[in-house]
Amino acid sequence: MWEYVICVVIWVVFIFLWIIKSIRERKIFAIYAECGIAICLTLLVLGLFGWFYIPSDILVLRILGVIGNIIYWSGAPLAVISLITLRCRGKPKDLVENTTLLIESGIFRVIRHPLYVGLAFWSIGLILLIQSIPSTILGMVALFCFWMASKKEDEFNIKKFGDSYKEYMKNVPMWNFLKGLRNLKKLLVG
Repeated sequence: MWEYVICVVIWVVFIFLWIIKSIRERKIFAIYAECGIAICLTLLVLGLFGWFYIPSDILVLRILGVIGNIIYWSGAPLAVISLITLRCRGKPKDLVENTTLLIESGIFRVIRHPLYVGLAFWSIGLILLIQSIPSTILGMVALFCFWMASKKEDEFNIKKFGDSYKEYMKNVPMWNFLKGLRNLKKLLVG
């Protein structure tokens, strides 16, 4: 019973504090991101209360659960580093939103949307941890939301920063860490 109350509170808070504001501001990327976060939190709550989760004695599934735990927790530092960088280097008009400067350093030199990648890690980690059909469906929907948030934020940033963002897009991949690290290595070496 409590899990449903918590999930309703999550959605009410997200809808009334963030999603409606993003709709008014016509920030499509923010709507996708906020829905993805709310889905992940819902999935986490339902998983913690055992609504989806059924422990398994099958070794492969237990190993997948451990891998999911690693992926889940590796998303947290990525998200935190992204938020700190946005706050410190983006000169935002409020907490971290509405940055006034294009950030091309730190983690943003490797991938364009590290915050969404960190949140995507949470989605993948929860899918592997909870291991059920409903969690897989919800996790995939959240993952789709973060992917779309990245795509729509690129469109938003092109309008906001113009040609400099287009050049940034050419040099820094959206989500591909390996390509971003290779590009960074080329810049540093050569």
